[in-house]
Amino acid sequence: MSSFCCLPGANALSAFRQQRLLASLAAQGIQLESIEAQYLHFVWSESELNAKDKEVLESLLTYGQPFISQSKGGSLFSKAADKQSAIAIPRFGTVSPWASKATDIARQCGLQVLRIERGVQYAWQSKKHSAQNKSNWYWPLCMIE
Repeated sequence: MSSFCCLPGANALSAFRQQRLLASLAAQGIQLESIEAQYLHFVWSESELNAKDKEVLESLLTYGQPFISQSKGGSLFSKAADKQSAIAIPRFGTVSPWASKATDIARQCGLQVLRIERGVQYAWQSKKHSAQNKSNWYWPLCMIE
């Protein structure tokens, strides 16, 4: 039986990139109070990983600056009323170069994984609380590197 898990990762936006993203969105008329992002690792394996394998996997997926949420809720996963979030992942049916390399490395370390993929969870707080801010304007996030 296949097993699937999601492991939180490092900070996906440096302070510089946060400011650049906020400025770019503001130029498009999207006024945000703050935005932050964290890498998420999606692991698919043939069976549930044992404790030792999970430890190896977690050590492989520990890189970059640790994520520390600056939001009022304290976590990207909190359900604060004024916080919205979206997860960006590679298009279904494709395998990203990152996933290909990460899966190969995990297999070289003896892990029985079928695939490891990385996504990014963005969380933001709007300056205005209106119906317009609840619309699907997320697409500009995909256009900014």
